[in-house]
Amino acid sequence: MQKLLIFFTLSLLMYTLIHSYNRSRRDSGSEPAAAATHWGYEGEVSPVHWGELTEDYLQCAEGHFQSPIDIESYRAEAHPGSILDFKYHPSPVDIVNNGHTVQANLEEENVLVANAHDYQLRQIHFHEPSEHRIDGVIYPMEMHMVHTDSTGKLAVVGILIKEGPPNEFLNTLWEALPEHPEEHAHPATSCDIVHLLPEEHNIYHYSGSLTTPPCTEGVEWFVMGTPISLSKTQIDKFRKIYHNNNRPVQENTEGRVELVY
Repeated sequence: MQKLLIFFTLSLLMYTLIHSYNRSRRDSGSEPAAAATHWGYEGEVSPVHWGELTEDYLQCAEGHFQSPIDIESYRAEAHPGSILDFKYHPSPVDIVNNGHTVQANLEEENVLVANAHDYQLRQIHFHEPSEHRIDGVIYPMEMHMVHTDSTGKLAVVGILIKEGPPNEFLNTLWEALPEHPEEHAHPATSCDIVHLLPEEHNIYHYSGSLTTPPCTEGVEWFVMGTPISLSKTQIDKFRKIYHNNNRPVQENTEGRVELVY
Protein backbone atom coordinates (compact mmCIF):
# COMPACT_ATOMS: atom_id res chain seq x y z
CA MET A 1 0.00 0.00 0.00
CA GLN A 2 2.85 2.35 0.88
CA LYS A 3 4.57 1.62 -2.47
CA LEU A 4 1.34 2.39 -4.33
CA LEU A 5 1.00 5.70 -2.49
CA ILE A 6 4.60 6.66 -3.34
CA PHE A 7 4.06 5.74 -7.02
CA PHE A 8 0.86 7.80 -7.15
CA THR A 9 2.58 10.80 -5.52
CA LEU A 10 5.54 10.67 -7.94
CA SER A 11 3.21 10.34 -10.95
CA LEU A 12 1.21 13.36 -9.82
CA LEU A 13 4.42 15.36 -9.31
CA MET A 14 5.72 14.47 -12.80
CA TYR A 15 2.40 15.43 -14.41
CA THR A 16 2.43 18.79 -12.60
CA LEU A 17 6.01 19.55 -13.67
CA ILE A 18 5.39 18.63 -17.33
CA HIS A 19 2.13 20.59 -17.46
CA SER A 20 3.80 23.65 -15.91
CA TYR A 21 6.72 23.44 -18.35
CA ASN A 22 4.45 23.23 -21.39
CA ARG A 23 2.32 26.10 -20.15
CA SER A 24 5.39 28.28 -19.53
CA ARG A 25 6.59 27.57 -23.08
CA ARG A 26 3.26 28.66 -24.52
CA ASP A 27 3.13 31.78 -22.35
CA SER A 28 6.69 32.78 -23.24
CA GLY A 29 6.02 32.47 -26.95
CA SER A 30 8.69 29.80 -27.42
CA GLU A 31 6.21 27.40 -28.97
CA PRO A 32 6.68 27.33 -32.76
CA ALA A 33 4.11 29.54 -34.48
CA ALA A 34 1.60 27.93 -36.82
CA ALA A 35 2.50 28.31 -40.47
CA ALA A 36 0.74 31.21 -42.16
CA THR A 37 -2.16 30.18 -44.38
CA HIS A 38 -1.22 30.20 -48.05
CA TRP A 39 -2.73 33.01 -50.11
CA GLY A 40 -2.13 34.34 -53.59
CA TYR A 41 -3.60 36.22 -56.52
CA GLU A 42 -5.10 33.40 -58.61
CA GLY A 43 -7.66 30.61 -58.27
CA GLU A 44 -8.97 29.47 -54.89
CA VAL A 45 -6.47 31.60 -52.94
CA SER A 46 -7.11 34.82 -54.92
CA PRO A 47 -8.20 38.09 -53.24
CA VAL A 48 -11.92 37.30 -53.53
CA HIS A 49 -11.32 34.21 -51.34
CA TRP A 50 -8.88 35.63 -48.77
CA GLY A 51 -11.55 36.09 -46.12
CA GLU A 52 -12.56 32.42 -46.46
CA LEU A 53 -9.08 30.93 -46.04
CA THR A 54 -8.79 31.36 -42.26
CA GLU A 55 -10.39 33.33 -39.43
CA ASP A 56 -7.18 35.36 -39.25
CA TYR A 57 -8.06 36.85 -42.66
CA LEU A 58 -11.70 37.75 -41.90
CA GLN A 59 -11.03 41.48 -42.20
CA CYS A 60 -10.23 40.93 -45.88
CA ALA A 61 -13.94 40.18 -46.37
CA GLU A 62 -15.64 42.02 -43.51
CA GLY A 63 -13.54 45.15 -42.89
CA HIS A 64 -14.96 48.64 -43.43
CA PHE A 65 -11.66 50.47 -44.00
CA GLN A 66 -10.03 48.28 -46.63
CA SER A 67 -7.35 49.15 -49.20
CA PRO A 68 -6.63 49.83 -52.00
CA ILE A 69 -9.25 52.32 -53.18
CA ASP A 70 -10.08 54.36 -56.25
CA ILE A 71 -9.29 57.92 -55.15
CA GLU A 72 -11.77 60.43 -56.55
CA SER A 73 -9.74 63.62 -56.55
CA TYR A 74 -12.75 65.93 -56.70
CA ARG A 75 -14.06 64.47 -53.43
CA ALA A 76 -10.80 64.91 -51.51
CA GLU A 77 -10.90 67.48 -48.72
CA ALA A 78 -7.97 69.91 -48.91
CA HIS A 79 -5.79 70.13 -45.79
CA PRO A 80 -2.78 72.22 -46.87
CA GLY A 81 -1.67 72.70 -43.25
CA SER A 82 -0.81 69.02 -42.83
CA ILE A 83 2.93 68.47 -42.56
CA LEU A 84 4.87 65.55 -44.03
CA ASP A 85 8.64 65.39 -43.89
CA PHE A 86 10.69 62.64 -45.53
CA LYS A 87 13.96 62.20 -43.65
CA TYR A 88 15.41 59.65 -46.05
CA HIS A 89 19.04 59.08 -47.05
CA PRO A 90 21.06 56.56 -49.10
CA SER A 91 20.87 53.19 -47.36
CA PRO A 92 21.99 49.60 -47.90
CA VAL A 93 19.17 47.16 -48.61
CA ASP A 94 18.51 43.44 -48.43
CA ILE A 95 16.33 42.48 -51.41
CA VAL A 96 14.19 39.35 -51.13
CA ASN A 97 11.68 37.61 -53.37
CA ASN A 98 9.08 36.71 -50.73
CA GLY A 99 6.83 34.64 -52.98
CA HIS A 100 4.32 37.46 -53.51
CA THR A 101 6.51 40.39 -54.59
CA VAL A 102 10.07 41.68 -54.55
CA GLN A 103 10.81 43.48 -51.29
CA ALA A 104 13.75 45.65 -50.22
CA ASN A 105 14.37 45.62 -46.46
CA LEU A 106 16.08 48.70 -45.06
CA GLU A 107 19.11 48.35 -42.82
CA GLU A 108 19.44 51.97 -41.67
CA GLU A 109 17.18 54.62 -40.17
CA ASN A 110 14.89 56.48 -42.58
CA VAL A 111 12.01 58.42 -41.07
CA LEU A 112 8.66 59.71 -42.28
CA VAL A 113 7.34 62.52 -40.07
CA ALA A 114 3.56 62.91 -40.38
CA ASN A 115 2.04 65.69 -38.27
CA ALA A 116 4.95 65.53 -35.81
CA HIS A 117 4.67 61.72 -35.53
CA ASP A 118 7.70 59.59 -36.49
CA TYR A 119 7.43 56.44 -38.59
CA GLN A 120 10.46 54.28 -39.39
CA LEU A 121 10.78 53.02 -42.99
CA ARG A 122 11.01 49.22 -42.83
CA GLN A 123 10.68 47.97 -46.38
CA ILE A 124 9.77 48.82 -49.97
CA HIS A 125 7.88 46.49 -52.30
CA PHE A 126 6.08 46.57 -55.64
CA HIS A 127 2.78 45.62 -57.30
CA GLU A 128 1.98 45.14 -60.99
CA PRO A 129 -0.31 46.74 -62.06
CA SER A 130 -1.10 49.46 -59.51
CA GLU A 131 -3.41 48.73 -56.60
CA HIS A 132 -4.64 52.29 -56.03
CA ARG A 133 -6.32 54.24 -58.79
CA ILE A 134 -6.82 57.98 -59.12
CA ASP A 135 -10.05 58.94 -60.88
CA GLY A 136 -10.29 55.42 -62.27
CA VAL A 137 -6.82 55.39 -63.83
CA ILE A 138 -4.79 52.20 -63.37
CA TYR A 139 -1.00 52.57 -63.60
CA PRO A 140 1.49 49.93 -64.77
CA MET A 141 2.99 49.54 -61.28
CA GLU A 142 2.87 50.84 -57.71
CA MET A 143 5.58 51.08 -55.06
CA HIS A 144 4.74 50.79 -51.36
CA MET A 145 7.06 52.23 -48.71
CA VAL A 146 6.04 50.58 -45.43
CA HIS A 147 6.69 52.35 -42.12
CA THR A 148 5.96 51.61 -38.46
CA ASP A 149 6.01 53.78 -35.36
CA SER A 150 7.27 52.76 -31.92
CA THR A 151 3.94 51.05 -31.12
CA GLY A 152 3.74 49.11 -34.38
CA LYS A 153 1.20 51.39 -36.06
CA LEU A 154 1.60 51.33 -39.84
CA ALA A 155 1.98 54.15 -42.34
CA VAL A 156 2.41 53.35 -46.03
CA VAL A 157 3.45 55.72 -48.81
CA GLY A 158 2.02 54.59 -52.14
CA ILE A 159 3.78 55.81 -55.28
CA LEU A 160 2.17 55.17 -58.66
CA ILE A 161 4.48 54.27 -61.53
CA LYS A 162 3.90 55.18 -65.17
CA GLU A 163 5.80 54.12 -68.28
CA GLY A 164 8.32 56.74 -69.34
CA PRO A 165 12.04 57.52 -69.09
CA PRO A 166 14.25 55.02 -67.22
CA ASN A 167 14.48 55.53 -63.47
CA GLU A 168 18.18 55.64 -62.58
CA PHE A 169 17.48 55.79 -58.84
CA LEU A 170 15.77 52.38 -58.93
CA ASN A 171 18.69 50.79 -60.77
CA THR A 172 20.24 49.68 -57.47
CA LEU A 173 17.19 47.49 -56.87
CA TRP A 174 16.42 46.59 -60.48
CA GLU A 175 19.89 45.29 -61.27
CA ALA A 176 19.57 42.81 -58.40
CA LEU A 177 15.90 41.70 -58.60
CA PRO A 178 15.74 38.11 -57.26
CA GLU A 179 13.79 35.95 -59.70
CA HIS A 180 12.94 33.01 -57.44
CA PRO A 181 11.01 32.84 -54.11
CA GLU A 182 13.18 33.03 -50.98
CA GLU A 183 16.12 34.29 -53.04
CA HIS A 184 18.05 37.26 -51.57
CA ALA A 185 20.32 39.90 -53.05
CA HIS A 186 22.62 42.41 -51.36
CA PRO A 187 23.52 45.26 -53.74
CA ALA A 188 26.95 46.77 -53.14
CA THR A 189 25.56 50.27 -53.78
CA SER A 190 23.23 52.00 -51.32
CA CYS A 191 19.72 52.87 -52.49
CA ASP A 192 19.07 56.63 -52.63
CA ILE A 193 15.65 56.48 -50.96
CA VAL A 194 14.69 60.16 -51.11
CA HIS A 195 15.09 60.25 -54.89
CA LEU A 196 12.47 57.52 -55.27
CA LEU A 197 9.84 60.13 -54.39
CA PRO A 198 8.17 62.27 -57.09
CA GLU A 199 9.21 65.91 -57.17
CA GLU A 200 5.66 67.15 -56.51
CA HIS A 201 4.32 66.11 -53.11
CA ASN A 202 0.57 66.41 -53.58
CA ILE A 203 -0.53 63.53 -51.42
CA TYR A 204 -3.87 61.82 -50.74
CA HIS A 205 -4.28 60.61 -47.16
CA TYR A 206 -6.85 58.17 -45.81
CA SER A 207 -7.20 55.44 -43.18
CA GLY A 208 -7.19 51.98 -44.71
CA SER A 209 -5.63 48.54 -44.43
CA LEU A 210 -2.85 46.30 -45.58
CA THR A 211 -3.52 45.22 -49.17
CA THR A 212 -2.43 41.66 -48.39
CA PRO A 213 -3.64 39.18 -45.73
CA PRO A 214 -4.45 39.60 -42.91
CA CYS A 215 -5.72 42.95 -44.31
CA THR A 216 -5.13 44.67 -40.96
CA GLU A 217 -6.94 48.00 -40.65
CA GLY A 218 -5.75 51.22 -39.03
CA VAL A 219 -3.06 51.81 -41.67
CA GLU A 220 -2.33 55.46 -42.48
CA TRP A 221 -2.10 55.72 -46.27
CA PHE A 222 -0.30 58.52 -48.12
CA VAL A 223 -0.76 58.05 -51.87
CA MET A 224 1.26 60.35 -54.10
CA GLY A 225 -0.86 62.15 -56.69
CA THR A 226 2.09 62.48 -59.07
CA PRO A 227 3.57 59.24 -60.47
CA ILE A 228 7.22 58.44 -61.02
CA SER A 229 8.36 56.71 -64.22
CA LEU A 230 10.02 53.46 -65.18
CA SER A 231 10.99 52.52 -68.71
CA LYS A 232 9.14 49.76 -70.53
CA THR A 233 12.23 47.60 -70.15
CA GLN A 234 12.28 48.15 -66.38
CA ILE A 235 8.55 47.41 -66.06
CA ASP A 236 8.87 44.28 -68.18
CA LYS A 237 11.74 43.03 -66.02
CA PHE A 238 9.52 43.09 -62.93
CA ARG A 239 6.54 41.73 -64.88
CA LYS A 240 8.54 38.62 -65.81
CA ILE A 241 8.90 37.88 -62.08
CA TYR A 242 5.45 38.97 -60.82
CA HIS A 243 2.42 39.79 -62.91
CA ASN A 244 -1.03 40.76 -61.58
CA ASN A 245 0.09 40.74 -57.93
CA ASN A 246 -2.43 43.44 -57.07
CA ARG A 247 -5.56 43.41 -54.92
CA PRO A 248 -8.67 44.91 -56.61
CA VAL A 249 -9.97 48.24 -55.29
CA GLN A 250 -12.20 48.08 -52.20
CA GLU A 251 -15.26 50.09 -51.21
CA ASN A 252 -13.86 51.51 -47.94
CA THR A 253 -17.42 52.66 -47.25
CA GLU A 254 -16.62 54.60 -44.10
CA GLY A 255 -13.36 56.21 -45.20
CA ARG A 256 -12.55 59.83 -46.01
CA VAL A 257 -9.79 61.07 -48.29
CA GLU A 258 -7.79 64.23 -47.58
CA LEU A 259 -5.48 66.08 -49.95
CA VAL A 260 -2.35 67.11 -48.05
CA TYR A 261 0.82 68.87 -49.14
